[in-house]
Amino acid sequence: MGRASDGAPGASAVPLVTQVRHWRSLPFGAWFLRLATLFTYAFLYLPIVVIVVMSFHPEIYQTLPMPGLSLRWYGEFLHDKLLMRALLNSFLLGGTTAVLCAVIGTPCAIALVRSEFPGKRFISTFVMAPMIIPNVIIAIGLLILLNAVSIPRGFPYLIIGHVIFGLPYIVLTVSAQLYGFPRELEEAALSLGAKELQTFFEVTLPLIAPSILAGMLFAFTISFQEYVATQFWASPSSYTLPIRIYARIRDATTPVLNVVGVLTLALSFGVVIILKVLSRRSEGGGFYGL
Repeated sequence: MGRASDGAPGASAVPLVTQVRHWRSLPFGAWFLRLATLFTYAFLYLPIVVIVVMSFHPEIYQTLPMPGLSLRWYGEFLHDKLLMRALLNSFLLGGTTAVLCAVIGTPCAIALVRSEFPGKRFISTFVMAPMIIPNVIIAIGLLILLNAVSIPRGFPYLIIGHVIFGLPYIVLTVSAQLYGFPRELEEAALSLGAKELQTFFEVTLPLIAPSILAGMLFAFTISFQEYVATQFWASPSSYTLPIRIYARIRDATTPVLNVVGVLTLALSFGVVIILKVLSRRSEGGGFYGL
């Protein structure tokens, strides 16, 4: 018993001593790399932490140390009609964009992966082009085109433009899953008497649904944060949250904007968490129900 009790501290001390020696033996380059990494993370995330903390500041003039914590600016945000309307516009636009991208992008991905037809490379490049073409170029081109066919500015412009931006993400995510899709499941359904359309809705669609959802989340996020192109297409009644935020910053920065930043940050983290859950399902075979 005495040896066991005497040896327990020594057993826990040996790894600690080894770890200290390991850190001391690191070359200067390794230390510099670690310090540079810590500095980079601090540079990226410290402003976000400041926004979250300052959203609870009770005074309009935000100073440190804080005199206390308050939900005053959250109440101000809820009573700000312009910001609330812009937030609703952003959610409505993002949701509509995500649904339309799924409806258009899923058949497009299936056709590009499973079919051979003239012009396939051109169509694939055309669909993916908005990911590399500057947004301002697309914004000006679409503005000229829709003006020529007399479509009024506002939500029609925004929906068409944001679908163009979000469509490549649906096509990419669905195509990536279709390349590894077990076609034997569809063949089994067809051999049992199911029609092709029935097989798609009862076998294929449920199994590729996670990738469609992931693409919709990407499309929603792209639509929610888009500013450059949106300012070309929006009318005053259809202003989105990014436009209102930039307008407030241009006039005068108010603590309410910190609340908007916190809500946007929470939305972004929610999207990341959902995508992580879908990724784990994919690794475990959950995408195919196996």
